[in-house]
Amino acid sequence: MRGGMPVPEPKNYSEISPVDLRNPFQNPTEEPDYAPDYRDIVPNLELPESRLQLIPPPEEKRMIRRYYSLVFFMLLFAFFSATSVYVALQMLIGVILRQVDIRKLGELPGNYQMIVQQYMDDSSISLAINLIAFLSCNLIAFWVGCKITGVTAKECIGKRETVRKCGIPRMFGYMMTGLWLQFVLSMLGEGVIRLCSRIGVTIYTPEMTAGKSPLRICMLVLYGCIVAPITEELLLRGIALKNLSRVSQRFGILCSALLFGVMHENLPQFLFTFPLGIFLAYITIQHNSIFPAIIVHMTVNTFSVCADLAQSFFPQYMHNADLIYSLVMLALGSICFFYFAVTERLPDNTPHQSIRSFRIAAASPLLWALLGVHIGTAVLAAMQVI
Repeated sequence: MRGGMPVPEPKNYSEISPVDLRNPFQNPTEEPDYAPDYRDIVPNLELPESRLQLIPPPEEKRMIRRYYSLVFFMLLFAFFSATSVYVALQMLIGVILRQVDIRKLGELPGNYQMIVQQYMDDSSISLAINLIAFLSCNLIAFWVGCKITGVTAKECIGKRETVRKCGIPRMFGYMMTGLWLQFVLSMLGEGVIRLCSRIGVTIYTPEMTAGKSPLRICMLVLYGCIVAPITEELLLRGIALKNLSRVSQRFGILCSALLFGVMHENLPQFLFTFPLGIFLAYITIQHNSIFPAIIVHMTVNTFSVCADLAQSFFPQYMHNADLIYSLVMLALGSICFFYFAVTERLPDNTPHQSIRSFRIAAASPLLWALLGVHIGTAVLAAMQVI
């Protein structure tokens, strides 16, 4: 981002005319090649008499809210479709197991349903069901999002050559920054959990351990290290960020990061995923590609999975391993993080963009429905644990 270039004074923004199609809001801190064409919202901007007023007229406001709402609808569709597929597959497998056990045992115990559920949770079945539901429904939601917003998959994904052009040192710095955020903010989350436990408040933290089952380990690695990073980036940093940045890239970064954090449905992870979401969205816009974000996301998730596996198989070595990793993060990770913190900055908002961002998004009922669904799911899960 061209962070060193100041945004013009508000007095220069009473009305924008003529309109630069590559940078309609005259914002020198944004990447002009990233956002979709603003003529999707205001047609005929190329005409000499076209202008963008400080206060958007009703039709422009309606079109902006439409694109925001389509993003929120797509994410709601992904959630409900994945949940429905997950529940349907669990019920189907439960029926199959029941029929098999009836033939073998004849009469089943009264708590048979609880036994089956525990069996599926302890084996690789629940993980496999989750993987199938998550993968299929997120890919379908991405396709739906592209269709309803008019943005092609190629525009959302970008070019694979981006990683090569980015260079190994910079890509390594991105990966170390992601791990540093995980390291520091995970400690913050653990501190919040301990603090709340002292005052009698239990915070729900979902666990997805691999255990020592080879099949379960394969499912966890496939889901956590490959499927989740790729499909989440397609949805959040692909179609969602692209459309939320139609007016303001700053708003797109912050809003997509907020949704990324809330969708993890627990407070400790939100403390980590919200800042990580900001970082992933920033590098996506900077390179106009989701491939750097996918690599960073895979790196972070792979480390978490590997740490869980190491704890299961080599607990006697974990103390020394944690110490070495902490030293590496405090040294190399801190250098990478503060380098980017000093040399890079988020794009600013012009007055036109500020008026067209959160205020219009907040007027969409689908935004509050999306937040309510995920927060409500987190609360219900916490109540079951308590």
